[in-house]
Amino acid sequence: MAWLVWTVLGVVVVGSLAVGWWFDRDARRRGATPHSGAAMGSAARGRRWDVRRREAQQGMGGATPQSQDAWAETWRKPPR
Repeated sequence: MAWLVWTVLGVVVVGSLAVGWWFDRDARRRGATPHSGAAMGSAARGRRWDVRRREAQQGMGGATPQSQDAWAETWRKPPR
């Protein structure tokens, strides 16, 4: 019975490796590099931090002309 469990587990692992290899091969054929995923994640983190910074800039300072200018400037800029 143990051999059946190990066989099923082995088939699942080998199947997962095969599917991962296939998608990686397809992505590389389209020009992906090993670091492109990390670059996309880094860019996404940067955009999130930028939004948080803009939101904090709006909330700080109360209703002063400077905060109103910051609010207008924040939403006038096109997203990156």
